[in-house]
Amino acid sequence: MPLKIASVNKDGLAAKYGLRAGNTIISINNESINDFLDLQFHSAEEILAIYFKDNSGELKQTEIHQNWETHLGIEPVAHKCRTCTNDCIFCFVDQMPANLRKTLYIKDDDYRLSFAFGNYITLTNLSQKDYDRIISQKLSPLYISVHTTNPQLHKRTFRYKQNFNILKKLKFLSDNGIELHTQIVIIPHWNDGYELENTLKDLTSPYLKVLSIGIVPVGITKYRKSLTKISKVSLELAEQLLEISRKYPRTYCSDEIYLLTDRELPNQVFYNDYPQLENGIGMLRLFSENWKKNKEKFISEIKKNDKKLVFVTGKLAYSFISKITNEINQVLPNKTRVFPIINEFFGETVTVTGLLTASDILSQLSIEKDEKVVISSNVFNDDGYTLDNVHKKKLKYKLKTNLLIVDEEFFNWEFLN
Repeated sequence: MPLKIASVNKDGLAAKYGLRAGNTIISINNESINDFLDLQFHSAEEILAIYFKDNSGELKQTEIHQNWETHLGIEPVAHKCRTCTNDCIFCFVDQMPANLRKTLYIKDDDYRLSFAFGNYITLTNLSQKDYDRIISQKLSPLYISVHTTNPQLHKRTFRYKQNFNILKKLKFLSDNGIELHTQIVIIPHWNDGYELENTLKDLTSPYLKVLSIGIVPVGITKYRKSLTKISKVSLELAEQLLEISRKYPRTYCSDEIYLLTDRELPNQVFYNDYPQLENGIGMLRLFSENWKKNKEKFISEIKKNDKKLVFVTGKLAYSFISKITNEINQVLPNKTRVFPIINEFFGETVTVTGLLTASDILSQLSIEKDEKVVISSNVFNDDGYTLDNVHKKKLKYKLKTNLLIVDEEFFNWEFLN
């Protein structure tokens, strides 16, 4: 459907040529405009013949001549994402309790968000019209959840009803110039071992334009009681995953797998500009490299404050964060300590910091009077809320101390006093 305008920047070209908030753009240069990607793609011409409906419902037309110095200045209404039509046996959304942030329950599976933001999609809800648009607008790269290339196992895992062959779809996209980042969520006794080897052989074949393959362990919470029984990735399986992944190019295991095995993280060169960073792959290596760069500045800033620091982390990253605090303590004796939070909210099998809740932090963390809390930014969303909907300012108030929020990649940090 035509794209409605949420706001128009008063200094932009759109405002100058008569477009206003609430107007609906029907077409640009005779091309239909249905979403933010259409707007982005079709507004790249020097002259834009825009056909739109004003707020009274009257059809109008304007012609914008771009000077490439002034931005267009159109902010479309929030995109309503396409949702998932599968019923995957391991879906994390199905394992969440009620009363969390509403957005956490949205099972997005939208190719437009995949191209724009790196969201992983399954391809199972695409029509031929969608594929045609992906190719014509060169929406590349896309991020694809593959999990297995075995058609029968794929269907059993995703639990869709239609005929679908993931490998054929990947080849079709590749044949038409679309590059792909892929992920495999490892479900023990389902897609590991022999099945994983075959999937990796397929994804690294010269017939596919696969830029990277991420291998991540399945997440299991205590709310799986009425769902398909699956096991967590064991130490033995994690070791196997590392061995298998080494045999295939462009294949990366998640940081969680390395931490499970207590193996040293690969060096920065291995991660090749971190193509799977949003999948938690290479995050700790990047954190470590940025710590080396920013160490002196960070220590200099915390030295100015009399308070000691208590670093809050999930159980999985405890040893890693301990190395950082030990380095600080070598310069500033007894300045820091680490406190691992047990994830009682989702269950103790969930050990990553990004899935900590305010309720667990508040119930477990004991703070001395002379301490402030250091916490990773990935505990909060972009609006500053935890998974259980507590704003960082409210968390600070309840902890009765100041917060030091460190960027999850250690690019920067923020004092919340």
